[in-house]
Amino acid sequence: MLNRLDRHRSIAKHIIDGTITIDSVSEFEGMLHIFPDNPSLHAAFGDLLAKKKIMDTAARSYGKAAELYKNDHMMLSAFLAKIMQWRINQPTNQEARAFISAMRKADFPDTPLRIFFNSLPYTEMIAFTNRMTRLRLPAGHVIKKMGDAENNLYFIATGSVKDTPAKPVKSDENTRQKDSLYLTENDIFGDIYPFTDEKFSQSNMETASGVELARISKKRLMEVCNKFPNTHKALGVLLEASSKITNADPNRGVRSANRYPLPMKMNLEIFLSDSDETPVVLQGHSRDISVGGVCIVLNAKYAVTVSMLNSLRNTDIQVCFPGETLQLNVSGNVVWCKKVFLEGDSSLALGIQFKEMSPKIRGMLVVFAEMICNA
Repeated sequence: MLNRLDRHRSIAKHIIDGTITIDSVSEFEGMLHIFPDNPSLHAAFGDLLAKKKIMDTAARSYGKAAELYKNDHMMLSAFLAKIMQWRINQPTNQEARAFISAMRKADFPDTPLRIFFNSLPYTEMIAFTNRMTRLRLPAGHVIKKMGDAENNLYFIATGSVKDTPAKPVKSDENTRQKDSLYLTENDIFGDIYPFTDEKFSQSNMETASGVELARISKKRLMEVCNKFPNTHKALGVLLEASSKITNADPNRGVRSANRYPLPMKMNLEIFLSDSDETPVVLQGHSRDISVGGVCIVLNAKYAVTVSMLNSLRNTDIQVCFPGETLQLNVSGNVVWCKKVFLEGDSSLALGIQFKEMSPKIRGMLVVFAEMICNA
């Protein structure tokens, strides 16, 4: 049976992912009293206050969320919360410059999006972010369908988006079957570049969880790029770099025909360097598993830092699947990692790509997953 704090954590999680809506300001303030350092709750509270036309308090809530997001190394979410604050209370030039300067100095993970933002002079940065629209969408929301005109560029701040080609490539001995690619924090999608080309979506895009997105239309992007050639050039570099990362890590999601939603307890043995004789052992729960890889959320007791995020990428790891009568160990690499909020607490999600396995071991993994899934 859940205790009171666990129930509150569960409620906070569902508020953040959009599956629970609180319409009472006083009840929401009670949640913030329990979880005062959760930036997503402050941002959601800002949304409620703005809906109720309590604008000055909404602006303060967005400002608080922006600061907490920055402290939690969530760059895009911090920008979006600050934009929401500024759209209520326009900042002075000094205030805006101070925030942009602080964001440039903050210890965010090095991503193509961060490099892009840091390459823009202040005036261009403001022009670009002012044209962004913030979207909070629940799981299962269709963003675009196969054949829709490509008129928008999207940036993922939090959550996951499922990218499914309408006609998967059939697998044979030399070709892997493509099913769904799961895009996550700091990923970009929307085939709008070059601007002169009219393109149509080649896949269906649907939210796999509650998400926060930044959207900017092709038309508004063209306005900025026509005015600022430097932004035009930097945008081309950003989109090329993002495309290379996605293509280089085809299993980030992971691409596979069969995925099993298995919330199992798991042990991880992580070797942080070639010279390590004793691995670091961590515990967590799986979210899903395929023959290509697994997504695991570590227990919230582990402190999450940017250095941990950076050190885990491309790290050798041993995944232990504990069953009642047998145990299966599989080797892999951490191909992505990000900070997540789990029932009110911050934690770390790892995307692990399994190393090449023999057909026998691969078959055992499928049987093992199906056995647990059907138990």
